[in-house]
Amino acid sequence: MTTLEDFYFGNVNPSEYNQSKGVKKKLSEMLKLLNEFRLILTTEQQKEKLEQIENCQLSLIALSEKDAYIEGFKLGVKIATEIYTESQ
Repeated sequence: MTTLEDFYFGNVNPSEYNQSKGVKKKLSEMLKLLNEFRLILTTEQQKEKLEQIENCQLSLIALSEKDAYIEGFKLGVKIATEIYTESQ
C-alpha cells in the first residue's frame, strides 16, 4: 500500500508522532512541577485558574503544531515541485 492509500484509509495520522527523548524529558519535568505547584494552591479559585492556564496552554500547543505541520507540508510540496520542474 502506498503512503497516500495509507493516509486515505486512516492508517497514517499526521498529528501523531514519536516524541524525542528531549521532549519526553521536558514534558515529564513540567508535569512534575505542575503537580508540585498544584499541592501548594490553597483555594478552589487558585486551582481553577491553574486549570484554565493549562487548558489555554494545550490549545496554544495544538494550534502551533497544526500551523507547523501545514507550513512543513507546504515547504515539502515546494521542494518537490522545484525538483520536478528542474528535471524537465
